[in-house]
Amino acid sequence: MQFPSVQKTQVVRTRASSRLGVSYLFFGLLLACSSSPPPSRYKGFVPPASVSTTVTMAAPAIDPELEIDLLAPFKTTPALLRTAHLNLLVHRPKAAIAATAEVLYGPVKPSSNEESFARYLRAEAYEQEGQPERGQYDRERADTLAIDLGLRRLLAGKPRPVAEEVPVVASPELAVQPRSAWKAAGPDRRNVEPMDPVRRVTIHHSAMYFRDTRPTTCAAQIQMIQRDHMSNRGYGDIGYHYLIDPSGRIWQGRELRWQGAHAAGNNNQGNVGICLLGNFMRGKKGQGPTSAQVQAMRRLVATVMLRFKFGPDAVFCHSDFKATDCPGALMEPVVAEMVRDLQRRSGRLADASAQ
Repeated sequence: MQFPSVQKTQVVRTRASSRLGVSYLFFGLLLACSSSPPPSRYKGFVPPASVSTTVTMAAPAIDPELEIDLLAPFKTTPALLRTAHLNLLVHRPKAAIAATAEVLYGPVKPSSNEESFARYLRAEAYEQEGQPERGQYDRERADTLAIDLGLRRLLAGKPRPVAEEVPVVASPELAVQPRSAWKAAGPDRRNVEPMDPVRRVTIHHSAMYFRDTRPTTCAAQIQMIQRDHMSNRGYGDIGYHYLIDPSGRIWQGRELRWQGAHAAGNNNQGNVGICLLGNFMRGKKGQGPTSAQVQAMRRLVATVMLRFKFGPDAVFCHSDFKATDCPGALMEPVVAEMVRDLQRRSGRLADASAQ
């Protein structure tokens, strides 16, 4: 007999709970609205669609931190470069470097204009970190590629220090780690040929992601390459004459008295093989060469050219000899720029070799 009254009480409580729930919900929404920007102000946010100083580096119309958050879902090149610029404004150089890396080393190759902005912004980020030398190559590359007048003015305001020019004369101080430093196995003398007179040089990459700079780890990496070349490929020794690790250390590979095994068949004749440790392909598994590697490569190539008296037209990429991705899409333009630089300085090279 009491059941109906109990049911009625439960209904009353349920209605009260519902009203209380609605009140809490309304109060929560009110708090949320009061702590976030008015939606009407930002719901029409449009990310940049082009790359230029007037767009990429425009003064923020809203708080830079907020604009960075609004740009986060967009992974287009204009959005990433704008993000890098904003991160520099709020003094987050590491975040700026990460954003430019997505442009430079992502799956889509940037245009020359896009690369020039990415390189400039990355150089600025390294300078903000107090490591301007790490951005030296990026600034030089931006200077070469820049077509945007505003960017050219920015680059002109920061000329390259003369002291940082790559040496064009052979240097007795050019340190090369001997074979003993990486505990090289002895060559199979029955499977190596005497080197013809040296007349050219070819640049390679090891095609394995590698960022370590510790000498012991670098030595182990070179040992692994030698084992692969001798055990799996049937070479008489490691195929390259020199290898350069990410810190810029130069390691002796196969002795120069023996012809290398790096450019296929007769292409190895009189050809010095130089391999930079790393995988310089585009995409997630790729990386760019370090500034130290590039500078060491330039010094080594200039020294070999002077020692054996040949010109920059005899400097090649592996891909010049056969259909291969080596030394990688991120390395080929670096080699091309080195060759152009050496051609511009060929007069000084000739004068130095005559002394």
